[in-house]
Amino acid sequence: MALLFLSAEAAFADKPSGSKSSLDRLLDSLSGTRIFREVALSPDGKRVAWVEAVTTKETARQDSAIYVLDLESPTARPGRITAGDGTTTHAEHDLAWSPDSNRLAFLSDKEKRDQLQIYVAPVDGSAARQLTHLTGFLADPHWSPDGKQLAFLFTENAPRAAGPLEAVPPDTGVIEERAFEQRLSTVEVRSGRVRQLSPPDLYVYEYDWSPDGQQFAAIAAPGSGDNNWYIAQLYTLSLASGEMKSILKPGMQIAVPRWSPDGKTIAFIGGLMSDEGVNGGDIYVVSATGGQSRNLTPDLKASASWLAWPSANRILFTEHIDGSSGIAALDPESGQTTTLWTGAESIGAERGAFSLSLSQDQKVSALIRQSFQQPPEVWVGPIGS
Repeated sequence: MALLFLSAEAAFADKPSGSKSSLDRLLDSLSGTRIFREVALSPDGKRVAWVEAVTTKETARQDSAIYVLDLESPTARPGRITAGDGTTTHAEHDLAWSPDSNRLAFLSDKEKRDQLQIYVAPVDGSAARQLTHLTGFLADPHWSPDGKQLAFLFTENAPRAAGPLEAVPPDTGVIEERAFEQRLSTVEVRSGRVRQLSPPDLYVYEYDWSPDGQQFAAIAAPGSGDNNWYIAQLYTLSLASGEMKSILKPGMQIAVPRWSPDGKTIAFIGGLMSDEGVNGGDIYVVSATGGQSRNLTPDLKASASWLAWPSANRILFTEHIDGSSGIAALDPESGQTTTLWTGAESIGAERGAFSLSLSQDQKVSALIRQSFQQPPEVWVGPIGS
């Protein structure tokens, strides 16, 4: 990556240590380090947004703030994007740029503490507009290709965030088992109309819009989401009818579904010994109408962890390589892979697999880099430089 744009320097690094012990100085340094949780590059490559952890004196809870920087202006300073008034903090994260790069969608609990909603903010500094008024857990918003809708994952009336590692509220009263299903839903940007699309008996883990915006690829399983990720199947879901069709029942764990640019094929990562959110394996493809999957990387000397399919002859993916991380390109026809970058560090966000954010023309990327020696830093620049 060519341009280091923002570093996470410790706030106490240059202060006199006095009589503090080495442990105290270390704890001070850690508490002063800026923690970047997400980074998202606008499709036109002109702006970068990121989520930064914020700890306030009034509460022990760690909130988060969203900032946007104009990459075309060398004198520009980061501006904050928020659903609030800018004087208080909230939980604000899950960034999603609109296709025209003029709006940023995100989740915020500004309206009610610990209840996330979807907001959309123009990048010109105008006030953010609340789109949803729901009760439950919301996650992972993504714009439709035409910019008229946002898809997201929604668990209605959920008592906690989704995921097997999230704390479970203690049982009280009559003890009973109830599965809260995470469903793929949409909201119209103009009207705020919400639709829960996927069936109420399936738990959706991940999804991707088709290039024409008429359907989705989704990884889902029936029953409890915490227990059944290991047996999840690959589905297609119609935006118009809500019909959900299983196109692959794999004999392994699968993750990161991605449509081909022509809408005829779906790629995904498949492997054994994976866990939800900590996936790895080879890159496979399957017809969008179903059939046998094909392994594109049978000889890969690494473990793929994230992928994007930005052009017909190029799949980009991140990988774990003997304790290091890397970025590579894959030709889906020949299976030839080309290493673009490797480093003895991790790339991506605070949670989830190694990943990066790309401009639409693939000329610019943004990512978070960190290692045992270096705190998190946001990098922006050409891939592989």
